Amino acid sequence: MLYDIFTAFIEIPGIFIFITLILLMLKFIKDKKFYYSLLVLSITFYAFSSGWFAKLLVFPLENKYEPLEISKIRPLNEPSIIIILGGGIIPETPGRELGELSHSAMKRVYQGFLLYQQLNSPIIVTGGKLMGMQVAEATVMKNELIKLGVEPENIFVEEQAKNTKQNAELSMQIVENYKIEKVFLVTSAIHLPRAMKYFKEYDNIEITPVPCDYLISRKKWNFYDFLPDIQFLKANSSAWHEYLGLIKYNIEK
Repeated sequence: MLYDIFTAFIEIPGIFIFITLILLMLKFIKDKKFYYSLLVLSITFYAFSSGWFAKLLVFPLENKYEPLEISKIRPLNEPSIIIILGGGIIPETPGRELGELSHSAMKRVYQGFLLYQQLNSPIIVTGGKLMGMQVAEATVMKNELIKLGVEPENIFVEEQAKNTKQNAELSMQIVENYKIEKVFLVTSAIHLPRAMKYFKEYDNIEITPVPCDYLISRKKWNFYDFLPDIQFLKANSSAWHEYLGLIKYNIEK
């Protein structure tokens, strides 16, 4: 346990918290306003780097929709389609000219593939070119699906969307054009509440949420939830992004 505590505070993000606390404890900061501002900032940064705060922030988003028991799903009588939302790519990586999917995006693609195996329904991959990238997310997603065994003719590529709202608008155009009645929406569990708000605007089509890529363990709270960790920081950052997105959605509506 002592080793775990030591490691937590010499690795990122714990090292920044540790250094700041040392400066505060040794009274290197003379200006009181700056001292207390730095103290509040350190406490906030610690909270965002901890598991206990991640469970408070992330769970309400990830628990919004129950996981789908894919192994029990069987092909449907009515036309259906699987929509997989983009989750980021790493462009131009060694050995891969188009780049590769982020961990989050790969989990979404794999979940969509598992669903495809059960339903044998076509797939829409949606995601455009982001931050000056030369290739669309959807193109890389399609390549990964083909490697997994999906027939190319069963994949629709939507490569213009740059955000969740456009993911919904552009992929649902394809759904409506083909008169499809049921959609299985695959994305990270933390992203699903916001994504569903946009997709449920198409109330003439049944949308089934398919969460995946869970960021936080469902284990009971323990000592390690109170140590800073980069994975907790990433999870809290993702949750913060989603809450801001939900606020933006509500303002627009």
